[in-house]
Amino acid sequence: MMSTDQSLQRLFSKRGWYRNTGIPEGTARACKKRFLENRLELETQIKILQSCGFRIAREMQWEENRGPERARQNLEKKLRKLNVFWSFNVPPNLDIPDEVLIEKVLLHLDMDEIRILFSLFEKKKIKKVWIERILCQEPMYHAQNRLYAFLLFGISDPDRYIRDQVNKRLKQFR
Repeated sequence: MMSTDQSLQRLFSKRGWYRNTGIPEGTARACKKRFLENRLELETQIKILQSCGFRIAREMQWEENRGPERARQNLEKKLRKLNVFWSFNVPPNLDIPDEVLIEKVLLHLDMDEIRILFSLFEKKKIKKVWIERILCQEPMYHAQNRLYAFLLFGISDPDRYIRDQVNKRLKQFR
């Protein structure tokens, strides 16, 4: 029996390990890179191992050590690691304002982290920040805005909604 890390090390050491697993080559490379950087989520690690024919030999026991403050600190840590605050002088011990945190997570992090964001803040607050800070930068983030409108906020016609919001914002300046 091997640990999760040992299994992934053995798997990633094989050339073309992702073939016949349903994992696209680009995703496989990104997962391997994240694993080597110690940034691959455990859930993703388990999914990769299962799709490559590994099985859990015995049940694992887990203790949840997540509180809202811990989740927020993890998000801030990931954002700092990506250096998204390059234009701010943010000391490491200073908390980032909610609106800035929401904006940066939506712009720079993956869907797993965005799900965590929804556990920290109300959907209404996240949508407000999205409209005020990201949607107004249209068309630079158009693809991302369409995805968020449809997936996160349940908007059935994202293109029309985005266009209407942009027009509403432009009318404010007239």
